[in-house]
Amino acid sequence: MEVRQITDPAELKLIREIADRVWPDTFAAILSPEQIVYMMEMMYAPEVLAAEFAQGVVFELLEVDGQPAGYVIHAQYKAKPDTAKLHKIYLLAEYQGRGLGSLLLNHVARRCAAAGYRRLILNVNKENVKAQQAYLRNGFAIIEAVKIDIGNGFVMDDFVMEKIL
Repeated sequence: MEVRQITDPAELKLIREIADRVWPDTFAAILSPEQIVYMMEMMYAPEVLAAEFAQGVVFELLEVDGQPAGYVIHAQYKAKPDTAKLHKIYLLAEYQGRGLGSLLLNHVARRCAAAGYRRLILNVNKENVKAQQAYLRNGFAIIEAVKIDIGNGFVMDDFVMEKIL
């Protein structure tokens, strides 16, 4: 098992391939099919991933036995210089329930702490109880509830969670 940073933008397609498999299952009971399609393009279109990569957003791939199993995406939170934001963390279904999500969360926390950040924040859908429980188990606390208009008539209804590093 290895977590490695993507350094070649051509590898960003691996992130999209995993998202294509994970997102529909993860959000089918929470979001409409139309919102899932909209958000996938909003967040995972090749040009979006390439722009984030060029801006210094960190993309890391989890590989198990040499196969892509999941990913994390994180960066400095622009509103607070001492804070990093975990933008995305997902595992393929066959790798869930093995402690790999906690491994990834702890990896990101260690990496962010080593970079000098004091906090790590993330947004999680209010209805994604499974993810919320995983974050709570890993030292995060809910600090705020937010509704974010993402366009096209869609809203992200989230909790903001924080971990002190």
